[in-house]
Amino acid sequence: MLGDWPTEDQLRRTFGAVLEEVLSGQGLRTCTGLDMETDEALWEIAKYGPGAPAELVDAARAAFAGQLDGSNAARWHAEFMRKIEGRKQRVAGRESGPRATEARGGAEPPVKPLRGTPTSVRARRIKGDQTSLDEYGRTCYEGKLFTGEVEEDADNGHTELLGTYFMGIEHGRQQEWWPDGTKRAEGVTRLGAAVGEWRYWHANGQPSEVVVFDENGREMSRKRWNAAGEVIMDHVTRWA
Repeated sequence: MLGDWPTEDQLRRTFGAVLEEVLSGQGLRTCTGLDMETDEALWEIAKYGPGAPAELVDAARAAFAGQLDGSNAARWHAEFMRKIEGRKQRVAGRESGPRATEARGGAEPPVKPLRGTPTSVRARRIKGDQTSLDEYGRTCYEGKLFTGEVEEDADNGHTELLGTYFMGIEHGRQQEWWPDGTKRAEGVTRLGAAVGEWRYWHANGQPSEVVVFDENGREMSRKRWNAAGEVIMDHVTRWA
């Protein structure tokens, strides 16, 4: 679907038609303009067809209501920052008590310096519980603005987040994984702004979304797939 976003009336008509189709056993069409949560709820109905349980239909209607009121989009846009914000809260709590001084499992090997950073600064990888925040929210290590990679681990030991920083600000490759180690998101920031191509994956490993930003962080295009690999949105943003 290229061009402008569909109107609310168009979305309501589309949802009603698609819901009727999946309930009649016709399967789920592609390129509907419905968001990921609504599409996945409809996909669950399509698995059953005419025999779909009523609670699945209710869940699809609730998901669509979330698309209309913007709550689905708000949750989606906050998802990648969820772990980072959690780390900031943990850091703030640690600063009022004893601070961890060693990373679990010992020091990580140094990694290549970030492009554009001073050659005298050697980028390295540390754990999230080794960091602190200054008054401006910048990431620090041992009292200095940090340049390098910050790693966050899940309870099962798998890496959940790997963020790259320059002088305390997100700058470079950013990555996130599902708890089982499947890639969840990946993209590049430039001094805190998302730039270039950002990719997201469903928990089953299928691509879920590709968003392209220009060098100033403005969104240029967005493409989405459902968990079955079917395109459900293909949008290009036209700037005046």
